[in-house]
Amino acid sequence: MKGLLAQAQAMRERWPGFEVTSGLGPRSLIWIGDLKGLERTFRVWIEYGLPIPGRHLALFRQMPVVRILSPRLVPNWEARDEAPLPHVYFDLKDLTLSPLCLFDPERGEWSHACLIAETTVPWTVDWLACYEGWEATGEWYGGGRHLAPESRRYG
Repeated sequence: MKGLLAQAQAMRERWPGFEVTSGLGPRSLIWIGDLKGLERTFRVWIEYGLPIPGRHLALFRQMPVVRILSPRLVPNWEARDEAPLPHVYFDLKDLTLSPLCLFDPERGEWSHACLIAETTVPWTVDWLACYEGWEATGEWYGGGRHLAPESRRYG
């Protein structure tokens, strides 16, 4: 398992434009920074916390949670593919802040041994490029396994 110090250090080295702050719970961090998709720059929030034994694991303690702060995601209820938003965990409180689905948890594509700077951030850049394509065409070209709607809910 990579500790928070190792995660923060890797982020600082590879993605120096991201600011880091204490997370919403103990043993957690939040990074905020800008990433470019195909044409636009997006403000991104990444929250990550180490698991706490004996406690219910919030999503950010199971994996990094990535949200787009601005410009906000725009639901498209008429999209041919992945309506109303592609590859997200639907946040029922605010759909436009739904966490991104960047990998398949059942395939073990990410673990606490991974560095966020080497996995999550590059995957987010790819997701943003695919999202811009989805906005333009209504089709998702990012691949991935499509989870059942009920398993894509968050909050």
